[in-house]
Amino acid sequence: MKFGACCPHADEMSTHDRNNAGPGSTHAGPVGTFPRRPDSKEHSVKIRTLSAALLTATIAGIATPSLAQSATQPDATPTINVEPVRTADRADAIIERERANMTLPELLVGSKAPELQIAQWVKGDSVRGFEKGQTYVVEFWARWCGPCIAAFPHLSELAEEHSDDMTVIGVNIWDPRNPESETIAETHAGVKDFVAKQGDRMGYTVAIEEKGKMAQSWMRAAGRRGIPSAFIVDGEGKIAWAGHPMQMDETLEKVIAGTHDLAAAKAAQVEELEQSMWVPHTMSLISDEATAERGYELAYALLRTPLADDYSSLNQMSWAMLTSDRVAVRDHKAAIALASVAAEKTNWSDPSVLDTLGRGYFEMGNIGKAIDLQQKAITALEADLAETTNERRKAAYERMLKDLNETLEKYKNADG
Repeated sequence: MKFGACCPHADEMSTHDRNNAGPGSTHAGPVGTFPRRPDSKEHSVKIRTLSAALLTATIAGIATPSLAQSATQPDATPTINVEPVRTADRADAIIERERANMTLPELLVGSKAPELQIAQWVKGDSVRGFEKGQTYVVEFWARWCGPCIAAFPHLSELAEEHSDDMTVIGVNIWDPRNPESETIAETHAGVKDFVAKQGDRMGYTVAIEEKGKMAQSWMRAAGRRGIPSAFIVDGEGKIAWAGHPMQMDETLEKVIAGTHDLAAAKAAQVEELEQSMWVPHTMSLISDEATAERGYELAYALLRTPLADDYSSLNQMSWAMLTSDRVAVRDHKAAIALASVAAEKTNWSDPSVLDTLGRGYFEMGNIGKAIDLQQKAITALEADLAETTNERRKAAYERMLKDLNETLEKYKNADG
């Protein structure tokens, strides 16, 4: 179990894209929900110049390619060729333009905590409201969520340690995962039975939300897409922190002690949220033909921000640009630019990145380049496979290697 792992809700998982028509098994992940990189220390995205040689070479390498006619299967998705962003000033202007079009969640640090809307109190004392001077942790969980279950003992320890100053409320939401599989009465009975079986692992107050109301007024309002998610409510009834319950100890101590700087915490949260929104905002723009050009301009501009260091996000964006059926207009050159920077950042040794880049060239008809990159992806993965001793990872690498080899054969057949 990864520390701080979480489970996305089914509605959020609907944003996932796994294209089975090509080399996609190495690219599982959501289109529009990518890792955060809150690198900036000021409340803005700091425009910085990527290595001039790297960015210039990346743009030059795809601006005027000498390519054969594409040998891929026909793709009805329209294509576009957006002018690359060649200067920091231009990137800065695009970033500022798009910042004005992004909306932060309404429930932030410093906001008044929403009311508790509980259908049934399952364990412990019921809580009718947030009392002045008392700290609360409102934590959301579900029976089907492994990371939620893993966090139970830690929450119990915190509840016992701070029993005089803090109340933990575990609120069951998104349960069952498929609402049609159970009636409300069956869900309530199932949750009560589940909690009873947990015993001391859930040593705090537990409740079931009222018909999705808290999922809406707390989770969705705060932009939280996965569980477990916890909110610290301070003695004034305001949200002091929101995040994974395994990562809240230090802040909780400060809130209880009355030393938590709410204004600074809000500024840090807003910055982090903004940083996390650039990629989904880009993907949202390119999913609409009317705004696709803006989206690809933003993608180029992001190569001159700290996001350029996040090769995983660049790789996933590029793969989505090339394969997702949610993309309204494709810019293969932009996708190649992102994947090229990701390849540089990984010293041309990450199989998934090389696979993406190869797909980009394949889509543009440069079959020879695609074959070369796919062979390099296979070589890199074979090296990883030879070094691993973890059986689960080894099995995953073997499946991925099979997919990469199948893709290579497709490319070779197209070249024939």
